[in-house]
Amino acid sequence: MTQEILFVCNHNAGRSQMAEAYLNARYRDRYAAFSAGNYPSASMSEYTVRVMEEAGIPMTGHAPKSLAEFMDRQFDTIARLCDCSGTCPVLPSARRVIDHPISDPPSRFVGDDGDIIEGFREVRDEVFAWVDETFGAAATGVAITWQRPDGPMPPPVVLCSDTNRPLQEVIRDIRSLLEKRGIPCTITEENGPMQLSFNGVPFEKIVPPSTCPRPVRCAAAVTDPRGGVFGRQAL
Repeated sequence: MTQEILFVCNHNAGRSQMAEAYLNARYRDRYAAFSAGNYPSASMSEYTVRVMEEAGIPMTGHAPKSLAEFMDRQFDTIARLCDCSGTCPVLPSARRVIDHPISDPPSRFVGDDGDIIEGFREVRDEVFAWVDETFGAAATGVAITWQRPDGPMPPPVVLCSDTNRPLQEVIRDIRSLLEKRGIPCTITEENGPMQLSFNGVPFEKIVPPSTCPRPVRCAAAVTDPRGGVFGRQAL
């Protein structure tokens, strides 16, 4: 299932345009990206166009857009790349909002043409690295590690506290849920102290005890390396 992502910055002429174009180019099989500005510029920054084309991503058809154009839509994720969480206009509906400020290139870089273009390259590379780090985990899949002292499922059976079902059955249901959403998933069983983790992150750090959204049903949550939940749904 394709997730819809909206990147927001002040003018929608630099950072958010880079993120939109890169996510669509790099992870188009998993995401549909859009971008908008709180106070959109009249046109794209020529330096944004130049550095993106250097990276092999043409910006033909891209233009600054107002956040107001997206207010009637619902997104899986909205990512604000400007430092405006306290003053930003109301956002469209979204399952999660990420704040990751990146300096506005025109305010950071001055000088001759060479200095400015080099500054925009730095911002482009910063945006690309962050997009890979934040959204790339889902593209590479999810590794569930089931660790218990006594090996694979001998008596007594370990039960899920929310469903009273064998925990391994719940883990298999989590995998099925993720794969239905198009996210590859593997399950590994290991000996050791009792632990269930997703991509190396303990389950209790994703969904702390007593926060399950339904008292008799389990919540499957998967994290990226930064610890932000990118998928959550009751089984």
